[in-house]
Amino acid sequence: MKVIEIKTYVINKPRGSRNTIVELLTDEGISGIGECTASEWGFAIAAAVEHLARTFVLGQDPRQIEKLWDEMYRASFWGRGSGPIITAAISGIEEACWDILGKTVNLPVYALLGGKVRDKIRLYANGWYHEARHTGNLALYGKSAERVAKDGYGALKFDPFVEQLSAMGRGVPEKIIDRDHLKRVVDRVRVVREAVGPDFDIIIEVHGWFNATTAIQVARQLEPYDIFYYEEPVDPTNVETMRRVREEINIPVSTGERIYTHWGFRELIEKQAADILQPDINLTGGILETKKIAAMADAYHVYIQPHNCWGPVATAAALQFDTCTKNFIIQEWVPYQDSSVYDIVTDAFEPQTRNGYIDIPSKPGLGVTLNHQRMEEYLLKSITPD
Repeated sequence: MKVIEIKTYVINKPRGSRNTIVELLTDEGISGIGECTASEWGFAIAAAVEHLARTFVLGQDPRQIEKLWDEMYRASFWGRGSGPIITAAISGIEEACWDILGKTVNLPVYALLGGKVRDKIRLYANGWYHEARHTGNLALYGKSAERVAKDGYGALKFDPFVEQLSAMGRGVPEKIIDRDHLKRVVDRVRVVREAVGPDFDIIIEVHGWFNATTAIQVARQLEPYDIFYYEEPVDPTNVETMRRVREEINIPVSTGERIYTHWGFRELIEKQAADILQPDINLTGGILETKKIAAMADAYHVYIQPHNCWGPVATAAALQFDTCTKNFIIQEWVPYQDSSVYDIVTDAFEPQTRNGYIDIPSKPGLGVTLNHQRMEEYLLKSITPD
């Protein structure tokens, strides 16, 4: 089997869905897809995919996943140790290879990576509070959270720090938060807790906004609200600062969506700077690379919660990983997007949730196929041998 064509698709809608998709076609008629979305960086990632595919993937057997990954990563040279452009491109190609391998042997990807270790996957809802954040309406935070609970979820995540958004979607807080802003933050968390009740998990997303002192002060104000975990309280590249925050607060700390490859996670794991790691499968190097990160984390009794705020192909890859990974804890889920986000594939998983869980996928490969009729307008480039 050989790869004879590689297609890249970029959906780049202002303030809408932004997905970068890779499709590998083989001489045996089996194709595979992968996602490597990083919001507005889609065209840069697509260019990286083109270079890597033309140099290392065309004419090769896509089932030799470890070999292809190693060649792409080591030969990128300037891309080693950085991200997300290079590692995202590698991730999309790697996922497509797994999709092909699974289809070749008629098995889901997780069956090729150790088999399932659970019968269903717990989810938490994200992306449910955009209107509340946009308007700044405190009561709307509670009303929107109530909807999440009524829809059957037992956990949600939100960033209570970003103020009313401007037309450009900006609203990034300062590294040092003032008293008035902190009061608004605490009020938002309080209203959400009151709306969902005591037996519901709330995750606080910080996006690395703060310095250590501010992150600690804020966490102590939020401790009475029984926070499930505190995501990326400081810049993730400063491991010592992350460790300091973890040691001085009584809320579990998570991080990892902007860290790439298992080498990038090594120091974070060894210094036990976080309780939960959140590698983005579509950016950190792909499914197998995330399995390596999980294995390293498991040696230190650290949980894994894959970051995923992208599209349905990214979701499909995450579910394959979740199914076969013992130290997985919960999956990020974005169920409240426009239906056009999900219909780029057939049988997207996002609408299939039941009571805050989703059943284990059973179809071969990643479990979804590209809706070519829908995606044709987003085809950026088709790469074939010269």
